Amino acid sequence: MSSLTTRLRVTLAAGCWVLWSAGSAFCQVQTPPPLDVLGLLVAAQSRPAFDTVGAGARAAGMGGAFTALADDASAASYNPAGLALLVKPEAGLVFDGLRRGDDFAAFDSASDGSFSSSSSSFSANGLNFASFTYPLTVANRNLAFQLSVHRAIDFNFESERVLTRTDDPTSSTTVRQSIYQRGGVDTLALTTAYQWTPRMSVGVTASRWDGDWNFDSRTRIEGSLPSDTGSVRYEQANRWRGWNFGAGVLLRYRYLNVGVSVRSGFDGDFSTDSSLETSYTNEIDPQSSSDLTLHWPSSWTLGVAFKPLQTLFVTVDYSDFDWDDMVITGLGEEPVSFFDLLPQDQSQTENSQQWRYGTEYTFFAGENVLSLRGGYSDLPRPQIVGRSGERNSSRGPSVGLGWKRGPWAFDIAYQRSTSTSRTLEFVNPEAIGSDTFEDRTVGSTSTTEQRFFASALYRFPTRRSLKDLFHFLFVGSSKPAEDGDSPDHG
Repeated sequence: MSSLTTRLRVTLAAGCWVLWSAGSAFCQVQTPPPLDVLGLLVAAQSRPAFDTVGAGARAAGMGGAFTALADDASAASYNPAGLALLVKPEAGLVFDGLRRGDDFAAFDSASDGSFSSSSSSFSANGLNFASFTYPLTVANRNLAFQLSVHRAIDFNFESERVLTRTDDPTSSTTVRQSIYQRGGVDTLALTTAYQWTPRMSVGVTASRWDGDWNFDSRTRIEGSLPSDTGSVRYEQANRWRGWNFGAGVLLRYRYLNVGVSVRSGFDGDFSTDSSLETSYTNEIDPQSSSDLTLHWPSSWTLGVAFKPLQTLFVTVDYSDFDWDDMVITGLGEEPVSFFDLLPQDQSQTENSQQWRYGTEYTFFAGENVLSLRGGYSDLPRPQIVGRSGERNSSRGPSVGLGWKRGPWAFDIAYQRSTSTSRTLEFVNPEAIGSDTFEDRTVGSTSTTEQRFFASALYRFPTRRSLKDLFHFLFVGSSKPAEDGDSPDHG
């Protein structure tokens, strides 16, 4: 591994090894790529994780099938029209936790030896959603306003992997890699909803997307000879800013609810600061900063809620995401797909059609209201994995429990999802320039994710009409001032 080309290939291999999408066209060239391109390859964990997570433990317990129900403070993240169903001011908090495990089993290698299996796991937790909702009465109909903050996309990820290949009794190669990623994308949203008719509610929301996440990857390649040993460290800080809008409609009947929500696409300012440290000689600049544009695609959801009993709901959601429109502008002469970095007209990225199913049964125990929930979700990923031509899909059940008493409501939920995909786990550095990846290790990656949600809602005992609110804001309290008291200016 003494030639410049080979050492550069090792540097690129350290990045491509991280990828499930190791077949990217940028990994097929032998000329040095820009550092920001290498960074997008190395930090590919953020691409499989680029899924929005809905708010609320109640919805989570129902598999996320909440578009046609949406009658609590978390409605804004599913269907903003549902906020018009709230009749009292509400404040809500939602916490979530994640535990993820990956197991890779090699079953095919075109090289003389096969790399061993590997596994990794990590956990994270934090605040998922916080909101305050204030309903009013306008023309004898409900009008609600909500301000909320939501961790829409969670990029937390950790991995510690060791892979070993034994070529012969006297020769072996070991790859040790640690990956640490923290951060996510938060949305600050202002939502309003109005009960247009006794059956129909409408809602709109404006959201500010604010993303910050950092990535640190360290790889050490150890061969049988000292000359075959080297290290690569890559760090990247990412920032993404933008605005989008959403709208929803909710129709409610005796035995059926129908909900529709749409979310606009938008162009967000996407910037990266990258640095590379390696023991290999290469022609890549060690520092790089890029100002790019990342387009977030539009999406829509149709939901149906069946009500065979007043205390029983059965819900179904169908969502469509235009992931083939998620592109980066600024890396070259034309936009490239965010998922495989190929020109948009050549990308294998596919739109995603997601299905979610849920049920909720409510019963009473004295002054306590209890709810049992269950659900299932089938969430195909947008990207084609490596050169396998296969598409990964995350599927799994969920369960939840709710308790209400007086002004308080508490909910907990557990979701478990699994996915298995044919992947390229490691590509030999000597094969990076090959279109066929003749020297590769192919296997199956099994991923298990467990999510825990806990939420608390408090409903305030009073509400005001719009007239009362304007009187309070611009006139003051209606209580007469007593002698010696100063006027009340609110």
